Amino acid sequence: MSRKLIPGFRAPGLGLSLLLLVLAALVWWSWPQHPLPLPPIDWHGQIHKGDQAAEDVIMRQYTATGKLDLLATAQTAYHEPGVDQTILRQVTVERFKPGQQTHLRANQGIVDGHSHMITLWGNVIGTLQPGTRLLTEKVHYDAQTGIITSREPVRLERGQDWMTGVGLWASVKTQEVNILHDVRGMYVP
Repeated sequence: MSRKLIPGFRAPGLGLSLLLLVLAALVWWSWPQHPLPLPPIDWHGQIHKGDQAAEDVIMRQYTATGKLDLLATAQTAYHEPGVDQTILRQVTVERFKPGQQTHLRANQGIVDGHSHMITLWGNVIGTLQPGTRLLTEKVHYDAQTGIITSREPVRLERGQDWMTGVGLWASVKTQEVNILHDVRGMYVP
């Protein structure tokens, strides 16, 4: 009996059939036996219709001329449309305007959809000026005005110099940084 049963059709050889069978077995054995775990998202105890969640989030804000102005990344994010807020976990915010480079990193964050205010908390580390580092537990950043504020204890470090106090007002645009009260520090000439 001939292998050509249908004109123009050839049955696969034994070697190809065996290779496909081995590949199918490898896929079956490597396939997860349990559902893959999702990163935990804190829904504050309840989920509402319309809530949206995402992982590995990248948010970009551009200038009117199309240049990158603000970049925010987060490990997870969820949006609550009822209050128009986006809650972020493991968040980084960077501003790219010439002379106004800013880098803020925190464990948690909220972006308010109405005011566009970004609130970061939990191990906040920031770079306000080249070589100046900010350490605190909570900051509010208005990306439109470039103002960073905090009511928490703060520490500023630049080389061996440092300054601590309570409360912060900083302007990204003017590079002005003010610790509001209980200021202590060390300056090494």
